[in-house]
Amino acid sequence: MQIKSTVIHGRNGWMLDNDVMSLFLMKGGGHIADLRLKGVSGVNPFWAPPWKSIEPWEYKPRDAKRYGIKLLACIYGHNLCLSAFGDPSPEEEKCGITSHYEAPVMRWSVIRKKVSKQSISFVYGCLLPAAQMKLIRAVNMRANSNVVRVRETIINLARRDVPFTICQHVTFGPPFLEPGVTAFDMPAARGHTFPGKFGSPQRLKADHDFKWPQGPGLKGKVNLRFAGKEKYGDFHANLMDPKKEQAWFSAINPRLGLMVAYCWQRSDYPWIGVWEENHARKPAPWNCRTLTRGMEFTNTPFAIGLRKSVDLGVFQGQRAYAWLPARGRKVHDYSLMALPVDKKCAGVEEITPEKQGFQVKFLAVPGRLVK
Repeated sequence: MQIKSTVIHGRNGWMLDNDVMSLFLMKGGGHIADLRLKGVSGVNPFWAPPWKSIEPWEYKPRDAKRYGIKLLACIYGHNLCLSAFGDPSPEEEKCGITSHYEAPVMRWSVIRKKVSKQSISFVYGCLLPAAQMKLIRAVNMRANSNVVRVRETIINLARRDVPFTICQHVTFGPPFLEPGVTAFDMPAARGHTFPGKFGSPQRLKADHDFKWPQGPGLKGKVNLRFAGKEKYGDFHANLMDPKKEQAWFSAINPRLGLMVAYCWQRSDYPWIGVWEENHARKPAPWNCRTLTRGMEFTNTPFAIGLRKSVDLGVFQGQRAYAWLPARGRKVHDYSLMALPVDKKCAGVEEITPEKQGFQVKFLAVPGRLVK
Protein backbone atom coordinates (compact mmCIF):
# COMPACT_ATOMS: atom_id res chain seq x y z
CA MET A 1 0.00 0.00 0.00
CA GLN A 2 1.74 3.14 -1.14
CA ILE A 3 1.51 6.59 -2.68
CA LYS A 4 4.63 7.91 -4.36
CA SER A 5 5.55 10.84 -6.56
CA THR A 6 6.94 9.66 -9.88
CA VAL A 7 7.29 10.36 -13.60
CA ILE A 8 5.50 8.19 -16.18
CA HIS A 9 5.17 8.89 -19.91
CA GLY A 10 7.47 11.87 -19.24
CA ARG A 11 4.83 13.43 -16.98
CA ASN A 12 4.84 14.23 -13.28
CA GLY A 13 2.27 12.73 -10.96
CA TRP A 14 1.43 10.29 -8.20
CA MET A 15 1.28 6.50 -8.24
CA LEU A 16 -1.27 4.79 -5.98
CA ASP A 17 -0.70 1.06 -5.43
CA ASN A 18 -2.78 -1.36 -3.32
CA ASP A 19 -0.85 -4.46 -4.45
CA VAL A 20 -3.76 -5.52 -6.70
CA MET A 21 -3.55 -2.64 -9.11
CA SER A 22 -1.73 0.65 -9.55
CA LEU A 23 -3.14 3.98 -10.70
CA PHE A 24 -1.15 6.94 -12.01
CA LEU A 25 -2.63 10.42 -11.58
CA MET A 26 -1.04 13.29 -13.51
CA LYS A 27 -0.21 16.63 -11.93
CA GLY A 28 -0.81 18.36 -15.26
CA GLY A 29 -4.54 18.16 -15.93
CA GLY A 30 -5.26 15.67 -13.15
CA HIS A 31 -5.65 12.89 -15.71
CA ILE A 32 -6.17 9.30 -14.56
CA ALA A 33 -3.55 8.24 -17.06
CA ASP A 34 -2.31 4.75 -16.30
CA LEU A 35 -3.85 1.64 -14.74
CA ARG A 36 -2.07 -1.66 -14.25
CA LEU A 37 -3.76 -4.80 -12.93
CA LYS A 38 -1.17 -7.05 -11.33
CA GLY A 39 -0.66 -10.34 -13.13
CA VAL A 40 -2.78 -9.40 -16.17
CA SER A 41 -0.78 -8.62 -19.31
CA GLY A 42 0.81 -5.47 -17.86
CA VAL A 43 -1.19 -3.38 -20.33
CA ASN A 44 -2.47 0.12 -19.61
CA PRO A 45 -6.04 0.16 -21.05
CA PHE A 46 -6.21 3.97 -21.20
CA TRP A 47 -5.31 5.98 -24.28
CA ALA A 48 -1.70 7.09 -24.57
CA PRO A 49 -1.48 9.48 -27.55
CA PRO A 50 1.12 8.51 -30.18
CA TRP A 51 2.72 11.98 -29.98
CA LYS A 52 5.07 13.25 -27.26
CA SER A 53 3.18 14.60 -24.27
CA ILE A 54 4.24 17.69 -22.31
CA GLU A 55 3.06 19.39 -19.14
CA PRO A 56 0.34 21.96 -19.86
CA TRP A 57 2.38 24.75 -18.24
CA GLU A 58 5.19 24.03 -20.73
CA TYR A 59 2.92 24.83 -23.69
CA LYS A 60 3.93 27.97 -25.58
CA PRO A 61 2.31 29.75 -28.57
CA ARG A 62 4.98 28.25 -30.81
CA ASP A 63 3.67 24.77 -29.91
CA ALA A 64 0.37 25.42 -31.71
CA LYS A 65 1.89 24.17 -34.96
CA ARG A 66 2.81 20.87 -33.33
CA TYR A 67 -0.18 20.29 -31.06
CA GLY A 68 -2.92 22.68 -32.10
CA ILE A 69 -4.39 23.47 -28.67
CA LYS A 70 -2.91 23.07 -25.18
CA LEU A 71 -5.21 20.17 -24.31
CA LEU A 72 -3.79 17.99 -27.07
CA ALA A 73 -0.28 18.66 -25.80
CA CYS A 74 -1.09 17.07 -22.44
CA ILE A 75 -4.19 14.86 -22.88
CA TYR A 76 -4.05 11.32 -21.50
CA GLY A 77 -6.46 8.56 -20.51
CA HIS A 78 -9.37 9.71 -18.36
CA ASN A 79 -9.58 13.51 -18.26
CA LEU A 80 -12.22 15.79 -16.76
CA CYS A 81 -14.22 18.38 -18.73
CA LEU A 82 -15.76 20.80 -16.21
CA SER A 83 -17.69 24.05 -16.61
CA ALA A 84 -18.36 22.97 -20.19
CA PHE A 85 -17.94 19.96 -22.48
CA GLY A 86 -16.89 20.75 -26.03
CA ASP A 87 -15.65 23.83 -27.83
CA PRO A 88 -15.87 27.36 -26.39
CA SER A 89 -18.01 30.12 -27.86
CA PRO A 90 -16.24 32.59 -30.19
CA GLU A 91 -16.09 35.13 -27.36
CA GLU A 92 -14.66 32.57 -24.92
CA GLU A 93 -12.05 31.53 -27.47
CA LYS A 94 -10.91 35.16 -27.81
CA CYS A 95 -10.37 35.13 -24.04
CA GLY A 96 -8.07 32.09 -24.25
CA ILE A 97 -10.52 29.25 -23.50
CA THR A 98 -10.02 26.13 -25.62
CA SER A 99 -11.81 22.80 -26.09
CA HIS A 100 -13.14 21.18 -22.88
CA TYR A 101 -12.21 24.31 -20.91
CA GLU A 102 -9.82 24.61 -17.96
CA ALA A 103 -9.77 21.49 -15.78
CA PRO A 104 -7.77 19.18 -18.11
CA VAL A 105 -5.01 21.76 -18.62
CA MET A 106 -4.61 23.12 -15.08
CA ARG A 107 -1.93 22.28 -12.52
CA TRP A 108 -3.47 19.95 -9.93
CA SER A 109 -2.08 19.91 -6.37
CA VAL A 110 -2.17 17.52 -3.44
CA ILE A 111 -4.61 18.52 -0.70
CA ARG A 112 -4.03 15.59 1.63
CA LYS A 113 -3.03 11.94 1.54
CA LYS A 114 -3.04 8.99 3.91
CA VAL A 115 -1.78 5.43 3.69
CA SER A 116 -2.54 2.61 6.14
CA LYS A 117 -2.45 -1.18 5.98
CA GLN A 118 -6.14 -1.14 5.10
CA SER A 119 -6.52 1.73 2.65
CA ILE A 120 -5.13 4.56 0.53
CA SER A 121 -6.73 8.01 0.52
CA PHE A 122 -5.47 10.62 -1.91
CA VAL A 123 -7.13 14.01 -2.35
CA TYR A 124 -6.05 16.48 -5.03
CA GLY A 125 -7.66 19.23 -7.07
CA CYS A 126 -7.39 22.54 -8.87
CA LEU A 127 -8.81 26.05 -9.18
CA LEU A 128 -10.67 27.10 -12.34
CA PRO A 129 -10.27 30.90 -12.46
CA ALA A 130 -12.35 31.55 -15.59
CA ALA A 131 -15.22 29.37 -14.37
CA GLN A 132 -14.84 30.63 -10.78
CA MET A 133 -14.92 27.07 -9.51
CA LYS A 134 -12.81 24.80 -7.35
CA LEU A 135 -12.57 21.06 -7.95
CA ILE A 136 -11.59 18.53 -5.28
CA ARG A 137 -11.14 14.86 -6.23
CA ALA A 138 -10.77 12.20 -3.52
CA VAL A 139 -9.45 8.80 -4.68
CA ASN A 140 -9.76 5.82 -2.33
CA MET A 141 -8.42 2.27 -2.66
CA ARG A 142 -8.77 -0.56 -0.14
CA ALA A 143 -6.20 -3.29 0.39
CA ASN A 144 -6.64 -6.26 -1.98
CA SER A 145 -9.48 -4.52 -3.80
CA ASN A 146 -10.22 -4.33 -7.53
CA VAL A 147 -12.31 -1.18 -7.04
CA VAL A 148 -11.25 2.48 -6.96
CA ARG A 149 -13.81 4.85 -5.45
CA VAL A 150 -13.77 8.50 -6.50
CA ARG A 151 -15.61 11.47 -5.02
CA GLU A 152 -15.53 14.84 -6.78
CA THR A 153 -16.68 18.04 -5.11
CA ILE A 154 -17.41 21.02 -7.38
CA ILE A 155 -17.47 24.34 -5.51
CA ASN A 156 -18.91 27.56 -6.90
CA LEU A 157 -16.74 30.53 -5.88
CA ALA A 158 -19.11 33.03 -7.49
CA ARG A 159 -21.99 34.84 -5.83
CA ARG A 160 -24.39 33.75 -8.54
CA ASP A 161 -26.00 30.56 -9.79
CA VAL A 162 -23.96 29.06 -12.62
CA PRO A 163 -25.05 26.65 -15.37
CA PHE A 164 -22.45 24.01 -16.17
CA THR A 165 -21.83 20.81 -18.03
CA ILE A 166 -19.39 18.11 -16.98
CA CYS A 167 -17.93 15.03 -18.65
CA GLN A 168 -15.78 12.19 -17.34
CA HIS A 169 -13.83 11.79 -20.58
CA VAL A 170 -12.69 8.16 -20.19
CA THR A 171 -10.64 7.22 -23.24
CA PHE A 172 -9.21 3.84 -24.26
CA GLY A 173 -6.46 3.06 -26.74
CA PRO A 174 -4.28 0.25 -28.13
CA PRO A 175 -3.27 -2.39 -27.33
CA PHE A 176 -6.33 -2.75 -25.06
CA LEU A 177 -8.57 -1.25 -27.75
CA GLU A 178 -8.72 -3.67 -30.68
CA PRO A 179 -11.28 -3.25 -33.50
CA GLY A 180 -13.66 -6.20 -33.55
CA VAL A 181 -12.19 -7.62 -30.31
CA THR A 182 -12.71 -5.18 -27.42
CA ALA A 183 -16.38 -5.31 -26.42
CA PHE A 184 -18.21 -2.36 -24.83
CA ASP A 185 -21.48 -2.72 -22.91
CA MET A 186 -23.86 -0.36 -21.08
CA PRO A 187 -27.56 -0.11 -20.11
CA ALA A 188 -28.53 2.41 -22.79
CA ALA A 189 -32.21 3.17 -23.35
CA ARG A 190 -31.98 5.51 -26.35
CA GLY A 191 -29.24 6.67 -28.69
CA HIS A 192 -28.76 9.57 -31.08
CA THR A 193 -25.91 10.30 -33.46
CA PHE A 194 -24.16 13.67 -33.53
CA PRO A 195 -26.56 16.24 -35.02
CA GLY A 196 -24.10 17.52 -37.62
CA LYS A 197 -20.99 16.44 -39.48
CA PHE A 198 -18.46 15.06 -37.00
CA GLY A 199 -15.77 13.08 -38.80
CA SER A 200 -14.39 12.76 -42.30
CA PRO A 201 -15.26 10.07 -43.14
CA GLN A 202 -18.00 8.90 -40.74
CA ARG A 203 -19.42 5.40 -40.42
CA LEU A 204 -22.74 6.61 -38.91
CA LYS A 205 -25.55 8.73 -40.33
CA ALA A 206 -25.81 12.15 -38.70
CA ASP A 207 -28.73 13.17 -36.48
CA HIS A 208 -30.46 9.78 -36.26
CA ASP A 209 -32.17 8.00 -33.37
CA PHE A 210 -31.17 4.40 -32.67
CA LYS A 211 -31.31 1.66 -30.06
CA TRP A 212 -27.97 0.53 -28.66
CA PRO A 213 -26.02 -1.40 -29.83
CA GLN A 214 -27.31 -1.27 -33.42
CA GLY A 215 -26.21 2.04 -34.94
CA PRO A 216 -27.47 3.66 -38.17
CA GLY A 217 -24.50 3.17 -40.45
CA LEU A 218 -24.05 4.81 -43.83
CA LYS A 219 -23.96 1.29 -45.31
CA GLY A 220 -26.41 -0.49 -43.01
CA LYS A 221 -26.56 -1.38 -39.33
CA VAL A 222 -23.36 -1.07 -37.26
CA ASN A 223 -22.65 -3.07 -34.09
CA LEU A 224 -21.51 -0.26 -31.81
CA ARG A 225 -20.17 -2.65 -29.17
CA PHE A 226 -16.99 -2.82 -31.24
CA ALA A 227 -14.71 -0.33 -32.96
CA GLY A 228 -14.62 -0.73 -36.73
CA LYS A 229 -11.60 -1.53 -38.85
CA GLU A 230 -12.09 1.23 -41.43
CA LYS A 231 -11.02 4.87 -41.16
CA TYR A 232 -13.70 7.08 -39.58
CA GLY A 233 -14.57 9.52 -36.81
CA ASP A 234 -17.91 9.48 -34.98
CA PHE A 235 -19.80 10.60 -31.88
CA HIS A 236 -23.11 9.36 -30.55
CA ALA A 237 -25.01 10.05 -27.33
CA ASN A 238 -26.64 7.27 -25.32
CA LEU A 239 -29.22 7.94 -22.62
CA MET A 240 -28.75 5.61 -19.67
CA ASP A 241 -31.84 3.64 -18.62
CA PRO A 242 -33.96 6.10 -16.58
CA LYS A 243 -35.42 3.17 -14.62
CA LYS A 244 -32.02 2.46 -13.08
CA GLU A 245 -30.56 4.42 -10.16
CA GLN A 246 -27.02 3.38 -11.10
CA ALA A 247 -25.50 3.52 -14.58
CA TRP A 248 -22.37 1.75 -15.79
CA PHE A 249 -20.26 0.79 -18.77
CA SER A 250 -17.71 -1.95 -19.30
CA ALA A 251 -14.86 -2.59 -21.71
CA ILE A 252 -13.46 -6.10 -22.13
CA ASN A 253 -10.54 -7.34 -24.18
CA PRO A 254 -10.87 -11.15 -23.96
CA ARG A 255 -7.57 -11.74 -25.73
CA LEU A 256 -5.75 -9.83 -22.98
CA GLY A 257 -8.10 -11.18 -20.30
CA LEU A 258 -8.87 -7.72 -18.90
CA MET A 259 -12.06 -5.84 -18.01
CA VAL A 260 -12.35 -2.17 -17.03
CA ALA A 261 -15.70 -0.76 -15.87
CA TYR A 262 -17.16 2.38 -14.31
CA CYS A 263 -20.32 2.76 -12.22
CA TRP A 264 -22.05 6.01 -11.11
CA GLN A 265 -25.32 7.67 -10.09
CA ARG A 266 -27.38 7.96 -13.26
CA SER A 267 -28.88 11.29 -12.16
CA ASP A 268 -25.38 12.84 -12.06
CA TYR A 269 -24.46 11.69 -15.57
CA PRO A 270 -27.54 10.71 -17.63
CA TRP A 271 -25.63 10.08 -20.88
CA ILE A 272 -22.62 8.27 -22.27
CA GLY A 273 -21.12 9.98 -25.29
CA VAL A 274 -19.12 7.57 -27.42
CA TRP A 275 -16.31 9.28 -29.32
CA GLU A 276 -14.29 7.35 -31.88
CA GLU A 277 -11.23 8.43 -33.80
CA ASN A 278 -9.98 5.73 -36.15
CA HIS A 279 -7.04 7.10 -38.15
CA ALA A 280 -9.21 9.77 -39.80
CA ARG A 281 -8.11 13.18 -38.44
CA LYS A 282 -5.44 14.75 -40.66
CA PRO A 283 -4.27 17.92 -38.80
CA ALA A 284 -1.37 17.77 -36.35
CA PRO A 285 -0.94 16.17 -33.92
CA TRP A 286 -3.41 13.52 -35.17
CA ASN A 287 -1.80 12.89 -38.59
CA CYS A 288 -4.16 9.95 -39.27
CA ARG A 289 -2.30 7.73 -36.78
CA THR A 290 -4.66 7.55 -33.81
CA LEU A 291 -7.08 4.82 -32.73
CA THR A 292 -9.11 5.70 -29.66
CA ARG A 293 -12.58 5.32 -28.17
CA GLY A 294 -13.96 7.62 -25.50
CA MET A 295 -16.69 6.29 -23.19
CA GLU A 296 -17.66 9.64 -21.76
CA PHE A 297 -20.27 9.75 -19.00
CA THR A 298 -21.71 13.22 -18.91
CA ASN A 299 -24.63 15.49 -17.97
CA THR A 300 -25.09 16.74 -21.54
CA PRO A 301 -25.61 14.68 -24.69
CA PHE A 302 -23.14 16.31 -27.08
CA ALA A 303 -19.74 18.02 -26.89
CA ILE A 304 -21.04 21.38 -28.11
CA GLY A 305 -19.95 23.85 -25.40
CA LEU A 306 -21.93 25.48 -22.61
CA ARG A 307 -23.91 28.08 -24.56
CA LYS A 308 -25.27 25.54 -27.05
CA SER A 309 -26.02 23.02 -24.28
CA VAL A 310 -28.08 25.63 -22.42
CA ASP A 311 -29.82 26.62 -25.67
CA LEU A 312 -30.59 22.93 -26.29
CA GLY A 313 -32.38 22.89 -22.93
CA VAL A 314 -33.89 19.40 -22.83
CA PHE A 315 -32.91 16.33 -24.85
CA GLN A 316 -34.44 12.84 -24.60
CA GLY A 317 -36.50 14.07 -21.66
CA GLN A 318 -33.44 15.16 -19.64
CA ARG A 319 -32.09 18.65 -19.02
CA ALA A 320 -28.89 19.13 -21.04
CA TYR A 321 -26.99 21.00 -18.31
CA ALA A 322 -27.01 21.47 -14.52
CA TRP A 323 -27.02 24.40 -12.09
CA LEU A 324 -24.38 25.09 -9.45
CA PRO A 325 -25.94 27.39 -6.80
CA ALA A 326 -24.22 30.60 -5.70
CA ARG A 327 -21.41 29.72 -3.26
CA GLY A 328 -22.79 26.18 -3.43
CA ARG A 329 -21.32 22.78 -4.19
CA LYS A 330 -22.19 19.48 -5.82
CA VAL A 331 -20.75 16.09 -4.99
CA HIS A 332 -20.47 13.29 -7.56
CA ASP A 333 -19.37 9.73 -6.74
CA TYR A 334 -18.24 7.07 -9.18
CA SER A 335 -16.25 3.85 -9.07
CA LEU A 336 -13.65 2.37 -11.39
CA MET A 337 -12.96 -1.37 -11.36
CA ALA A 338 -10.47 -3.58 -13.17
CA LEU A 339 -10.31 -7.36 -13.04
CA PRO A 340 -9.09 -10.38 -14.98
CA VAL A 341 -11.62 -12.20 -17.17
CA ASP A 342 -11.75 -15.52 -18.96
CA LYS A 343 -10.75 -15.44 -22.61
CA LYS A 344 -14.20 -16.86 -23.41
CA CYS A 345 -15.90 -13.83 -21.85
CA ALA A 346 -18.14 -12.18 -24.46
CA GLY A 347 -19.06 -9.04 -22.51
CA VAL A 348 -21.14 -7.83 -19.57
CA GLU A 349 -24.90 -8.15 -19.14
CA GLU A 350 -25.29 -6.22 -15.88
CA ILE A 351 -23.35 -4.54 -13.06
CA THR A 352 -25.20 -4.15 -9.77
CA PRO A 353 -23.89 -2.27 -6.72
CA GLU A 354 -23.99 -4.21 -3.44
CA LYS A 355 -22.80 -3.51 0.10
CA GLN A 356 -19.71 -5.65 -0.42
CA GLY A 357 -18.88 -4.24 -3.87
CA PHE A 358 -20.32 -4.83 -7.35
CA GLN A 359 -21.98 -7.92 -8.76
CA VAL A 360 -20.91 -8.36 -12.40
CA LYS A 361 -22.98 -10.63 -14.64
CA PHE A 362 -20.89 -11.66 -17.62
CA LEU A 363 -21.87 -13.02 -21.02
CA ALA A 364 -20.79 -16.62 -21.70
CA VAL A 365 -18.97 -17.10 -18.35
CA PRO A 366 -20.04 -17.10 -14.67
CA GLY A 367 -20.58 -13.79 -12.86
CA ARG A 368 -18.46 -12.39 -10.05
CA LEU A 369 -18.68 -10.18 -6.96
CA VAL A 370 -16.02 -7.49 -7.30
CA LYS A 371 -14.84 -6.06 -3.96
